[in-house]
Amino acid sequence: MVRLVLSQALILLVVTLIPAAARAAEDPREGDLRDLRVGMTVEELPDEGYASIACGNDGAEPGPPIAGWRDYRACPANPAGWHEVAFEYAESPLAELGDQWEGTKVAGHPVIPSLLIDGHGVVQGIRIVTDPDARLYLKKKAFLLGLRVMGRYGRDGWTCTEQDPDDGRSAVGGMYIERRCEKTFEDRRLILKTDLYRTAEQQGQAFTGATRLEILKASAG
Repeated sequence: MVRLVLSQALILLVVTLIPAAARAAEDPREGDLRDLRVGMTVEELPDEGYASIACGNDGAEPGPPIAGWRDYRACPANPAGWHEVAFEYAESPLAELGDQWEGTKVAGHPVIPSLLIDGHGVVQGIRIVTDPDARLYLKKKAFLLGLRVMGRYGRDGWTCTEQDPDDGRSAVGGMYIERRCEKTFEDRRLILKTDLYRTAEQQGQAFTGATRLEILKASAG
């Protein structure tokens, strides 16, 4: 009992010491990912709470590191002229208390997040992709992040399309998901893609399990 009380007190103490950048915004109008929001400029992006800033790779393993947000132009631009900058959450003292605090996660799911910054230094989008290298158990549960996203931005107003199994794709553990949903939330356009299936080429324990969210300015191309 004494150990439990001490642990709870330690957690409370550490939480009070974590900078605001490390806390998720309760209201999606205040922040899309923690205190990050589309429409911010690189000058407004927080200096604390984030680490391992590098060139993004469309949700895959990030590319070369850069010194900080303001060096976004060092990353190649996509056809829209946006530079993808990946990052991780800065390690918190809570990481020593258990796996649930480790790494860069959204709603308990390991993710690779990135910002899409235009040539004027404005964040046109935030991309959040579940980590393809996560443990098999977490990878199989990655589709649940899509449900959390819908809950955060409201379950009404989504337009979704579902694909049936084809091209040799089959269910994983009795479930088949290949879904793409969109929604406009105030000044943002949300694109949510969820997958759980196995292709003909995937053998053994290999399968596709992922959630991909893009939060874009509604006026963005």
